[in-house]
Parts: sequence; C-alpha cells; structure tokens
Amino acid sequence: MRIGGEKKVKETVEKKETQKYLIGCLKDLIRIPTFVPPGEHYGEIVDWLIPVFNDLGFKCERVDMPVDIYESRQRTEELSGVRANLLATKDYGAKESVDVYTHLDVVPAGEGWSTPPFEPVIKDGRIYGRGVADSKGSVASLLTALRIMNEQGLEGKYNIRVALTTDEELGLYSGLCFFADEGLLQGDYLLCMDGDNEGVCVATNGVMNWEMKVLGRSCHSSMPFLGVNAIENAAVVIRELEALKKAVAQRESKVPCSSEMTEITGQKHIKPVFNVTMINGGVKENLIPPSCTLRGDRRYIPEEAVEDVVKEFEAAVETIKTRRGIDLELYLKPGFPPLFTDSDDDDEWVTRVKDAASDAFGVSKETIGVQGGLDIAYAVKKTHQPVCALGVGSWTESNAHGPDENVRISDLKNYVKFLIRLLT
Repeated sequence: MRIGGEKKVKETVEKKETQKYLIGCLKDLIRIPTFVPPGEHYGEIVDWLIPVFNDLGFKCERVDMPVDIYESRQRTEELSGVRANLLATKDYGAKESVDVYTHLDVVPAGEGWSTPPFEPVIKDGRIYGRGVADSKGSVASLLTALRIMNEQGLEGKYNIRVALTTDEELGLYSGLCFFADEGLLQGDYLLCMDGDNEGVCVATNGVMNWEMKVLGRSCHSSMPFLGVNAIENAAVVIRELEALKKAVAQRESKVPCSSEMTEITGQKHIKPVFNVTMINGGVKENLIPPSCTLRGDRRYIPEEAVEDVVKEFEAAVETIKTRRGIDLELYLKPGFPPLFTDSDDDDEWVTRVKDAASDAFGVSKETIGVQGGLDIAYAVKKTHQPVCALGVGSWTESNAHGPDENVRISDLKNYVKFLIRLLT
C-alpha cells in the first residue's frame, strides 16, 4: 500500500461513521449468546454473518460438523444444538492466499458482572460484554477492515479464506480442527485472530482436561458412621493434589511471555499450570453423598510430551489412593496440543505480521508465547501452514473469561488498521 493510501486508511478508521459500524457489528455479535456449553446459538450467528460477507463479495458456506464426529470427540452430555461454522472466501487474483481464523463461541457469562454480559455497554473508552475480547472483537474488526477495503478499492495482497468456527472454548475438538481434518484450510499462511495483542504469539501451552470421580458410600446423614462421605474425601484429594500443582509450577518453557505478563507475575517465560476448576457432588441435604466429581485442566508447555503429562498425573493419583485409602477414578482427555512456530527473523510470515501489527498499534510487537491453548495447534499439525496469532484485546487488562470482559475501542480500531496493513 502506498503512503498516501495508508494515510487515507488511518483517517477512515478514525471517522465516526467507521466506529459506528465497527461497534454496531460487535454489539450485534455479542447479543447472540454463543456460550458453550451448551453452544445452542451457533447457527444463529453463522446465519447473521453470511449476508454480511456476501455483501463484501465473499462466497459463503455454512459447515455443520456431523453429529457422529462431535459426539466421538467432545463431552456431549453438556452440549446441544448444531455445531455450525462458516467458511467465507474471496479471490483477489493474488499469487498467495491466507486463512484468517477465529472462533465464534464464548465461555458462559458467570457471576460478578457490573454490566449485562450479552448487552454491550460502552464506558471510559471501552466496550464491555462477554466475548468482546475473546474473540468477537476480532470478527467485528475484520468485517470493518474488509468494508474499508471494498469502499476504497484496495487490492488484496492475498486471496482471503475466512474460517469462523465454534467449540474452541471446549478445548477438545473444535470446528477449526474439523476444518483441518476435512482439508478446508488451504491458505499459504494462517492468521489466528484469537489471543491477545501484547505480542505476536508463536507458542502456546497444550490443553488436557481431566475429570476425577471420588467415590464414597451413601447412608442417612443422621448416621454418617454407616457411610463414607465422598465430598469430604474429595476435599482430601484436592489438598493432596497440591503436591502435583507445586511440581508443575516449578517448570518453565524457553519461550518468552509478554512484557506485560512479566510485570504482573515476574515470570519471563510461559509456564505450565495445574488447576481444579469444578466440583459437583451430593443428592440431598440428609443423604451422605456417594460420589463427588472434580474437574480441571492441565496446561503443558511445548517442551513437555503429553505422554509424560499423563503418566505424571496417573502416578500422583495412585499415590493419593494408596496413602489415603480413597476410592477414585481418573479420566484424562487431551485437547489441543501445544504450539510452537519458528520465530526467527527468517520466518517471512511472522515478520509480515509483526511489521503490520507494530505499524498499526504504534509500538513494537515482539514474538511471544502465551499461557493459554489455541486450536490452531491441532490445525497446523495437519496442514503445516506457517501460523501466528494476534488478538484484539490485552489479556492483562481485558479480563477475558472473567466478569466485565472488555476491550479498548482504540484497540479495536488499531486492529482494523493491522488487518488492512497486512492484507493489502
């Protein structure tokens, strides 16, 4: 893009009319409650997007994951609704093509919000709502960037294939994984719009979901000595798992994290984590519970092999069973693998993304690793595409997955500039 063209683009992005369109798209997307579980509104959001992309000159295909596939790969008892996804393509007559991806699902709202999670609110230069940062803000920015490209007749540097898929937040098998398996990712490069904007992400942790059923023996609560309280046993198990949690926390990757993460935590590299995040047990107040279910996740760094992660967890559980005499069952379900992309200066795609992001945001964007996991790791194991990720929000400020998730409007506009800078 010529210098005069860049100046015109930046002026257009700052116009009130452009901001109105950008925020309007984002509000419409947030109002469709695509939280998973259960994921009941995927078809609704895909059907909303199709005419928008059609108006921008894209050919659209709604791609529903077959029932037999998602039932075999996901935790189906929590899910309902069609697993709908979108593939939108436009041929600019370019020599190269790029798959532009992010996910349409969000986590449930949860508690603690000061604003309505699915009715976006603007205050103090930020927009609040579930999914504004992770990851619908990126979708709204993409629509805005493509609209500006159309209006200004900007020539595409790549043929663009947009993959907007679902079930990423499950961490097991997403619409993007299905796209990869079905050969629908065909670009020379892959841009992931998930993650944060604190740096260009080239590495992520792997994801392993786990479930543990702690067993007891039921009886009347007035005579607890006749039974075994599974919830009390589960409390013992949680305390015993602290040893595993501490051992995991001692490790770190060679991949640097963002400077913002370093300022908050003091750590300089991404680290693995072990968490207990869910507990469920009990039938009635006057009944000693016969079982209690614990759930959580284990994030493992690129240097850890999933087989070793599994063996370590199973050994820890066997130790607890032996030491404490507690009857329990462990179920492990590995999800997205870790991602590691060569981030050397010779990596052309990473360099292009870094340059475009640094120019758009006005600060140098370095290559980083992130604590979370992304489904692109599964995809590129199949496709071998050069890949990196840059999201619209700042994880250290946006509070993605938490109450009052938000994104700076200035970051949304900068993201529009980044996409135009990269794609034209």
